[in-house]
Amino acid sequence: TGLPVLAVDSSPKQQRGAESMQRRTIKRLQGPRAAANGFKWDSERAARLEHTVMHVSLDNANQLAEAAHATAPDARWMLCGLHACGDLSSAVLKAFAESDATAVVLVPCCYNHISETSQEGSVVGFPLSLGMHGTWLGQNALKTACQATSRWDASPEATLAAFRRNYFRSLLHFLMVAQNQIASDGVAPAVGKVTNTELQAALAEIPADAIAHSSADERDFAVYAFAALTKLDHAWRPTAEQCIACYREHGGAGLRQIAAAWTLKSLAGPLIECMVVVDRALYLAEHCTAAGRVRAFALFDPVTSPRNVVLVAQRT
Repeated sequence: TGLPVLAVDSSPKQQRGAESMQRRTIKRLQGPRAAANGFKWDSERAARLEHTVMHVSLDNANQLAEAAHATAPDARWMLCGLHACGDLSSAVLKAFAESDATAVVLVPCCYNHISETSQEGSVVGFPLSLGMHGTWLGQNALKTACQATSRWDASPEATLAAFRRNYFRSLLHFLMVAQNQIASDGVAPAVGKVTNTELQAALAEIPADAIAHSSADERDFAVYAFAALTKLDHAWRPTAEQCIACYREHGGAGLRQIAAAWTLKSLAGPLIECMVVVDRALYLAEHCTAAGRVRAFALFDPVTSPRNVVLVAQRT
């Protein structure tokens, strides 16, 4: 149709990545394979794609409307977002609600990065709708909504590896409490992802004779503990012997317990995701015209993209 498109990225680096991808895509579309499939290249239409840098938040969502009007004055326009992270999805919906946009098509992502209404009542990412006003989910629930249980059967080895990482993180927490490094009712260490490079550096830090007679799992936990504490910039280090003794005490039983608990927790994920989706659909309905329409449905294969729900709203 040759519609003008304004591509918005949050930083110059991301914009350069988008422009690079655009050049690669154009090269393929101009190639013989595309021509053989009946595609006819139109350079005039391609020129209608513009790039800009804008950090969009809940506080400045109206800038999207201003940018759209500057790109195509007096034209009908719509908002489109694919895997917009956390509050960015809420900001896109807010931009639709507070502007004259005709439609919005949005696939959200990263529910754990959604902010919720604070005790002071500040306006944030959830809930958006009047229908769910006063609802509170919390970070643990929002993290649960991000679980990709649809991939467990498709990638069993990766799933087991994830369970093992979660167990190591829990066991490190247990060890730190046992060694009086954190209180038993304190906050668990937020380690995040430990890279292979960090693990290799940790292995070099442990005396070889300290892990010479340990099993592979015992050694791996000791290496993980050293790497995680380095990542946390924590001054305390256990001995390799303490790590090995901790693993031997809890061993496979602890891993099975973590896997069972994680599975039960993840089963609630779709229910929590549904609450977020319903809130956003209600919010869109509250800001559509009487003749408007709001839909929410699965757009992608959940194995390919676990966050596969698309929200579509049209005012007329």
